[in-house]
Amino acid sequence: MSWHYALIALSLSACATAISAPPENPRYLYYLHGKIIEDLGPEGVSLRFGRYDYTGIIRAFERAGLSVVSEVRPKDTDVSSYAEKVVADVRSKLAAGVPASNITIVGASKGSVIAMLVSSRLRNDEVRYVFLANCNDWMERTFAPRFTGEVLSIYEASDEIGQSCRPIAQRSPALKRFEEMRLETGLGHGVVYRPLTDWIDPATGWAKRTAER
Repeated sequence: MSWHYALIALSLSACATAISAPPENPRYLYYLHGKIIEDLGPEGVSLRFGRYDYTGIIRAFERAGLSVVSEVRPKDTDVSSYAEKVVADVRSKLAAGVPASNITIVGASKGSVIAMLVSSRLRNDEVRYVFLANCNDWMERTFAPRFTGEVLSIYEASDEIGQSCRPIAQRSPALKRFEEMRLETGLGHGVVYRPLTDWIDPATGWAKRTAER
């Protein structure tokens, strides 16, 4: 399955939104969704957390002027293999002259696992990342990620799955920049299911921030 640029990656029955002319110097944002979308599609509904608003999340980033790169991953996608796919696509953009600081990878839940692996493998100081809802002991034991680039960690205090990424960041000697936000929405892991300004706005700001010299 190929990447979808500035499109909402929906089922074949959905209609694509109109695409405006891309900016001359676009800022690319890769959005990597949670596992429920693999299992149930872009309108997946959790009995506990409700509907995962994949469409709304992508539209929120597009409204902010970002060129969104996203797709619905196949069921049971292997996170390591998929991370390699993202790394290859990012490297192709870098080779084409896209500034590394114009590329941000945002991962939520399972997508955050993939994003952390991309950060560990790409090893580019200027590429940016936003990790949502999957820093935990299991992630460290299973993959031993070591972040690189510029990382913004956003976690929800009531989330039973994803908590602070700081312990991993402290074990990442090549990490250029790390910032973290703790949310207190009371939504648990469901905080990533909808385009809440609590995390959309910081993620957008991280992606659009002027590169530091």
